[in-house]
Amino acid sequence: MKQFLLFFSFLLILTSCRDDDFGNNGTGGILQPVSFKVFVKYDNNYGQKISKNATVVLTNSNSGDAYTIQSDDNGIATFQNVIPGTYKVNISKKMLAAEYLDTFGYALQTDEINFNGSQEGVQVNINVPSTTVELKAAKVGDLVIKQIYYAGSSTSTGASFRDQFIEIYNNSNEVIYADGLYIAQLYGKTSTTTASYTLANGQFDWSQSMDMTMGSSANTDYVYSDFVFRIPGTGTQYPIQPGGSIVVAGNGVNHKAPLIGNNGNPINIQNPDLTVDLSNADFEAYLGDFRLSIGLTVFNTDIQNPLVPDLQIAYWGRPGYYSGGTDLLFDTQGRDSFIIFRSDNFSSYKNYADPSVTTVVSGTKFFVQIPTDVIIDGVDTQHYNPSSQRPKMLPASIDASFTSVDNMYNSQAVIRKTKLITNNRVVLEDTNNSANDFVKIKANPRGFQ
Repeated sequence: MKQFLLFFSFLLILTSCRDDDFGNNGTGGILQPVSFKVFVKYDNNYGQKISKNATVVLTNSNSGDAYTIQSDDNGIATFQNVIPGTYKVNISKKMLAAEYLDTFGYALQTDEINFNGSQEGVQVNINVPSTTVELKAAKVGDLVIKQIYYAGSSTSTGASFRDQFIEIYNNSNEVIYADGLYIAQLYGKTSTTTASYTLANGQFDWSQSMDMTMGSSANTDYVYSDFVFRIPGTGTQYPIQPGGSIVVAGNGVNHKAPLIGNNGNPINIQNPDLTVDLSNADFEAYLGDFRLSIGLTVFNTDIQNPLVPDLQIAYWGRPGYYSGGTDLLFDTQGRDSFIIFRSDNFSSYKNYADPSVTTVVSGTKFFVQIPTDVIIDGVDTQHYNPSSQRPKMLPASIDASFTSVDNMYNSQAVIRKTKLITNNRVVLEDTNNSANDFVKIKANPRGFQ
């Protein structure tokens, strides 16, 4: 009898497992690989011509498995033997001036141009044999986000999240002034679950926000931010030399050395090699005075260095509904998006609650709406676990994909690849496709790949 019960229990375990754990299709049969086509064309600005020899990457949203091929002379990328499931499509195309003239019939003003396209939540199965993706010309600026250190270092022997920074680089051959530059963290959903107030990929449908009147352009022509800083200056106070950069720290102190927190208690570092010295940062985000002005306490580790200029707080929520953010804090899991931009009328930008909100209460948060056409550069970072990834916040023309590190609190940063060195000046890769442009390194302010 005991043997029979054990056998019966084993059968129950087998039958309780999900079908897809064994590669089933939900009806008892094994999932069969299918053929899937991606039709690639340029957008309306380029007459929707087909795009040949574009690099098309099909990535499984759950496993992270990726297939890569080139589109053919008819603009079709045909993938064979694809396991059915949900996928992301990322497409990039680098076009030299000669091919541009041959394709579109008029001359390009630069040596090359990059086109990108992306699509999320793409279903691949026997009933869905294809999809179409439009390519947009990548917007390229002279200032680029060079390095983002969001993972932080060990919580026990390093500096945890206190040592985070972002580095901005002058990728041109002329001096550019940082004065007045805005740096923003974007806001959006961090899961792909869909609801009545989301788009098909799970991201917020901002056209449904309260008081929003602009329709679908709310999603295509704007991004939304909860935290925006501005670099101070008179206009020519903070030059960035060609091939030079500025480091913007959450806390511009030496994180390798012991510190005293704002509560008077020591903060010790067990392994200085895990973290970085940011005492020579160009700017830091000190929120102490601001938090005191709205009746809040200063965050314990928001330690001000009087030798590092403070960023200006451009937006921290609608007055009376300020964000609860305590410092410049990046998501250590990578579910963030970052932009740099310039604007002469930022104070006139509107702000909205996210579209899941139907009634304003005391804790409601509002997010400033930023036009995409003012963005100089932007980067989507991503969760390191393929099964926990989030939908994009940036359009493909700003960033066609994502970049990520291997884990949280592992001292890694993402940094742009070196494209070439000319006249002792490093030129960084900038195709507006972060999967192509970035690599992982141990965080190294002002360092290179």
